[in-house]
Amino acid sequence: MSDTASAESTPVAFVVVRDDSGRNRLQDLVARTGCLAVPLPRVDNAILLLKNGAQSNLVLLASDALDDDTAPFDLLMDAVGQTAKVIIYGGDPAGAVVLHCLNKGASDFIPETAQDDEIMNAVEAAAFDRLHTGAPAHADAITASSHVSGWIELTASSELEQLRRLQRFSDALFATHLPESVCEDLKMVVEEVGRNAVEWGNNFAPDKQVHISYAIFNNRIVIKVEDEGEGFSPAALTDPTIDPLKTMRERQSAGKRAGGYGVFLIKKLVDDIVYNEKGNTVLLIKYLPEI
Repeated sequence: MSDTASAESTPVAFVVVRDDSGRNRLQDLVARTGCLAVPLPRVDNAILLLKNGAQSNLVLLASDALDDDTAPFDLLMDAVGQTAKVIIYGGDPAGAVVLHCLNKGASDFIPETAQDDEIMNAVEAAAFDRLHTGAPAHADAITASSHVSGWIELTASSELEQLRRLQRFSDALFATHLPESVCEDLKMVVEEVGRNAVEWGNNFAPDKQVHISYAIFNNRIVIKVEDEGEGFSPAALTDPTIDPLKTMRERQSAGKRAGGYGVFLIKKLVDDIVYNEKGNTVLLIKYLPEI
């Protein structure tokens, strides 16, 4: 994107990180996407610049710059208005600070463990999408809530970029709170179920939403995925592993992409799976190994 962006259309990104070395690293990564990276050590620096008329398309905000206080984030969102997106970097994805930021308008969350290319892709998607579409900055933000103690629910529109954001949050949540032995299985589960919800449930309709909820207990994790589609009957599905060639031909004749293994793969990766009567909500349970 940096090759095609003109000087007039170069997005501006504020990089708010308290630590010098961390700020330098993120500033370099942001600059490599083609953005004009403005390094700032404090949240109030960004707020002051915005209130004084500075232009910004993106604020990349390290969660530790908030010092466990969400009030500065609310002030930042007031200053940002509808002109810029905000990405939260680092922190516990299930923690009060990150969940508050997502619930109040942050468009994405990037874990500290993210690779350089993953950070750059997230920055690029946020900064350049806003620049080229002209849509309100928070129109595609994912939201987070915790209405029931112990449960975290994320809501996003049915677009692949949103699905990638949900996946990134899920991966960070699993890596932070679960044994490594179950993380890879759960990553595949969320990826498959989430894509099914976006593609088959909501038919990629951006006005329909996907809801993914998580509850982590001492001996198990429970994941609930709900779409706004018409649902389906899991009992009516044919096991594609019985006759893969026949399954492929039937899907081709029905105008569907190659696949059909997702539901059966999920059954192998979790311990319990329960669908609601309509077939648009699934509850997945994975028991955790004893430590």
